[in-house]
Amino acid sequence: MAPTWKGKRVLVTGGTGFIGSVMVEQLLEQGADVRVPIRAANYRALSRLRAHIEWVEGDLRSASYCSELLTGIDHVFHLASHRRNIEFHHDHCGDVLVGNVEMTAAMVRAVKDHKNVGVTFFSSANIPPAIDIIALAQSADMDGYVLGKAICETLWLVASRQYGFPLLIVRPVGVYGPRDTFSADSNVIPSLMLKARDNDVLDVWGSGKQERAFLYVGDLVRATFRLLEKKVQGIQYVVPPDISTIKELATHIRTIVKPRIKIRYDESKPEGKRLIPRLPNHASLRGFKWTPLKKGLQATYNGWLRRQEQTKG
Repeated sequence: MAPTWKGKRVLVTGGTGFIGSVMVEQLLEQGADVRVPIRAANYRALSRLRAHIEWVEGDLRSASYCSELLTGIDHVFHLASHRRNIEFHHDHCGDVLVGNVEMTAAMVRAVKDHKNVGVTFFSSANIPPAIDIIALAQSADMDGYVLGKAICETLWLVASRQYGFPLLIVRPVGVYGPRDTFSADSNVIPSLMLKARDNDVLDVWGSGKQERAFLYVGDLVRATFRLLEKKVQGIQYVVPPDISTIKELATHIRTIVKPRIKIRYDESKPEGKRLIPRLPNHASLRGFKWTPLKKGLQATYNGWLRRQEQTKG
């Protein structure tokens, strides 16, 4: 990979999080000077690198704080978000939506005074290609996270048009990796790994026939860098070519975590959409080397085990 970021001053909001911490590591490896906002002295996965990062404490809902963060910056990766699982996004739709929009609104106001800053905003592939925000808000199964991301995209697109800064909006499919949250109500991959480890039966919601695409976190970071190297702008999906069923996923996870465990499918539970749309990648991602699902799942599980050992130590 070309050293695109060498000597660049880069802001990564959400830099201590699941995706953001991987982004920060890759930027540091390429020689970037990285600034990360933080609300408390919890460096999480970046603890060993904290001396190499500029930390600025404050609240991302404040436009003045965001302006301080953007001072002297060449590019901002805006990853900070309020995100849990689908059930939480439904039950607390307003809180999730407002929390995400507040941070983007503050950053958009700050960019007005820093128009030479390039912006990459991380959104969601769950936003339909032809989205109707009003229809989405009136949907019976409205997801506050998805709707909030759609509104944030709108704010960024309008600001980019008025202020003239380059904007890339990334819509990744289901991202997974070693630093994801592992709990019963987390995303599907860590949730299934946790269930497989702690139970005699691996319970899976739905029939198992529903299709999903899974994107390894390192691939998302590399694909985003490639899009920026090619000066791609606008809304871009990041989607690996392979589609898996939940049954295939559960079988892979069983093999990795507890090979003899029985898998039980509970069709009384909601399973979401059975089929997923085929979403287009930008031409610059042709020939991109995606991490095979089995390899990514093994790396995710191994990373989780290492984290647990470090916590015990």
